[in-house]
This record gives sequence, C-alpha cells and structure tokens, in this order.
Amino acid sequence: MIAIWTNHLSLGNRTIDSAHEHILSIINRVGDLIEARDGAALTETFKLLENSLCAYFEVEQKIAQVIKVDFTQHNLAHQHLLNDLQCMRNTLEEKNGMGSDREVKSFIIPWAKRFIQHIKVEGESLKVVLGTQFYDFKPD
Repeated sequence: MIAIWTNHLSLGNRTIDSAHEHILSIINRVGDLIEARDGAALTETFKLLENSLCAYFEVEQKIAQVIKVDFTQHNLAHQHLLNDLQCMRNTLEEKNGMGSDREVKSFIIPWAKRFIQHIKVEGESLKVVLGTQFYDFKPD
C-alpha cells in the first residue's frame, strides 16, 4: 500500500472525504499495477485517476464557493497536482509501465505524499469552515 485513508485526513465533509479515499485507493491500484508490470491497465488506471481528480477538484471548488472560502491558492495546488500527475503518466506511458519497480515507484510515491500533504495543508481552511457544517453538507 502506498497511501492509506485514515480519519485524521478527514476535512469534515462526506463528499470530500469520500473523494479523497477513492483517489487514495486508485493511487494504491497504480502501485499494484506497477508491480504487476501491466502497462495497459496502468494507462487506464491513470486515466481513471486523472478523471477522478478533476471531478473531485470541481466538487471541492463548488463547496468552497458555497461556504465562501477563498480558493485561489487551493486551486493552484490542484493545478500543480494535476500537472505533475500528467507528467508522471506521460513518462510512465513512454516506458509502457515497464521501468524498474524502484524507478517507476519513485514517481507515484512522492506524488501520493504530495496529495496527502495537499489534504492536510491546503485543506485546512476548508476543514475549519466545514467543521461548522453538517458532515453530509452538499452544495445546491
């Protein structure tokens, strides 16, 4: 396992927490596929990861707008995460996921750590405000 969801990562909103947990599970799947050297499945899983990230970014931005949290820096962090993921995906696809485990995991493990750091650091402003809402709060 590369990344594990725990309650200490919770931002206090079911939708956001579920998205984070889902993304971490996809990151773990990427690690498994790297070990299995399954280039075709790795390509599809990277697409799933990118699509899941984009959907999560949109939902999180909508929630931030509704609860009136400045999202400028958070949005920049999202763009950096997405750009880094796309670069990593392109590099791995050029190798068809067939680099050494160490070489290939050197991409996904640091990215996973950045994603977790994003949840903890950039998510803090959302967490503070979401703590005043119901856990099941959804923007209309």
